[in-house]
Amino acid sequence: MIADILIQIAIPCSMFLLMLGMGITLTVSDFRRVLLVPKPVIIGLVVQLLLMPAIGFGLALGFGLSAMLAAGLIAVAACPGGTASNVFAHVGKGDAALSITLTATATFATLFTLPLWMNYSLAHFGESQTHIVMPILDTAIQLGAFTVLPVVIGMWVRHMWPASLGWEKLLTKVSVVTMFLSFLLMGILDEDDAFSHVGQVFTPTVLFFVIAIALGFSVPRFLGVSTKASVTIAVEVCVKNILLSLFLATSSLKSVDASLASVVASVVIVPGGFLIMFLYRLWSSEEEGEGASRVSS
Repeated sequence: MIADILIQIAIPCSMFLLMLGMGITLTVSDFRRVLLVPKPVIIGLVVQLLLMPAIGFGLALGFGLSAMLAAGLIAVAACPGGTASNVFAHVGKGDAALSITLTATATFATLFTLPLWMNYSLAHFGESQTHIVMPILDTAIQLGAFTVLPVVIGMWVRHMWPASLGWEKLLTKVSVVTMFLSFLLMGILDEDDAFSHVGQVFTPTVLFFVIAIALGFSVPRFLGVSTKASVTIAVEVCVKNILLSLFLATSSLKSVDASLASVVASVVIVPGGFLIMFLYRLWSSEEEGEGASRVSS
């Protein structure tokens, strides 16, 4: 009874509030940048929405994960960046505008890409079990109702009442705390003791983020994107919207096992984001120092 209330009411409502808060931080100009500076945005989206899920799929396959553990890891890999990535990019002197644009466009794109990745992973890893299926259209509608719709409402609220931007922090805090408390309570009530399986998904999840940081920077840089933009893309593929993968695991898949990769990821993403921006700031300081030395000489 309590678990049903958490799955059907508490977690969806907290997801709606989180995305509403994200929408309040966005404007139409954030989407126009895709046309103004397309190269880093397109490369960032390809890395985030195609390459990262493929890496997650490969790791799930290589580590022999069960269907739900694999689906959870791939859900994490296929999720877009969250609003926290925008904060990292801003504080770390990355390309904040690019970060916001990637977060906004990837969030809308995952309405289509995430159900496809999830359905494919379930079809592949569920071969030895009873047939597992996630209806793509139904999942897309559900994601739309709890991601795209609140984002659009938030953007409208921001347009009508610019002062509403101050609400974002409160909405984010309330939604994050509510969802994690709901998840922990689900774990306590879970009769199958799914938390005992976290060790199986810990190594592949951590390894995914190590690879994500490396490829998130190196692929754009190899394709001619600036260091600043490449670092920003690396942050986007590392600091993900983990609450979205948690929401998908609990509300769509209705599996605590599927949420375990999200739990591990929630511990990894913040140190990962800090590490990327720290190294970038260190590199930037050295570059500025060498530039100043050349000028003085």
